[in-house]
Amino acid sequence: MRLQVQSQVWAPLLSSCRKHHNIELGEYVAKKLLDLNPGNTSSYVLMANIYTLAGKWKEAVKTSSMMRNKGLVKEPGWSQIEINGSIHDFMAGDRPHQRSAEAGYVAETDMVVHDLENEEKEESMKVHSERLAVAWGLICTEPGTTLMIIKNLQTCGDCHSFLKFTSKVTRRHLIVRDGQRFRHFQLGSCSCKDFW
Repeated sequence: MRLQVQSQVWAPLLSSCRKHHNIELGEYVAKKLLDLNPGNTSSYVLMANIYTLAGKWKEAVKTSSMMRNKGLVKEPGWSQIEINGSIHDFMAGDRPHQRSAEAGYVAETDMVVHDLENEEKEESMKVHSERLAVAWGLICTEPGTTLMIIKNLQTCGDCHSFLKFTSKVTRRHLIVRDGQRFRHFQLGSCSCKDFW
């Protein structure tokens, strides 16, 4: 129980280090988290993201390699949406439905860990599971219907921006339960006030 409580305190701090680009504190917090729970892939992924945002590709790759060398595999992202009593599952990497075009949205590619060209980065961001679930909900429900998505992992920064954008353009209330908390997206803003 004590380890779980300590992790619940340190994990949001590591996420804040990513948001505020604080590499030094991020490294310290990641070490604490990995000492508490060496099998938790989230700490490795967040630290790799911190390095990526800072343009420290070598460190990002090293962090990802450390995770793989320990036999750890990041859990694939999935999302669910219920429409008319049926649950629809989407996995990260699923190809989007032809009717789910993201009109006017430009992906924030700085969170992609791989050293890819911008076009490739944008393409990789389009297949995150919550985007697919939202797109499906938009094409399968009446305008104005609230959509509720359940996601197993924490929403990435780019998907957070996408959800805000989508709520504004479609004037829909989007409720997303991700790996950290419930988020309500309405008229272009999120209940977390852009803190996660």
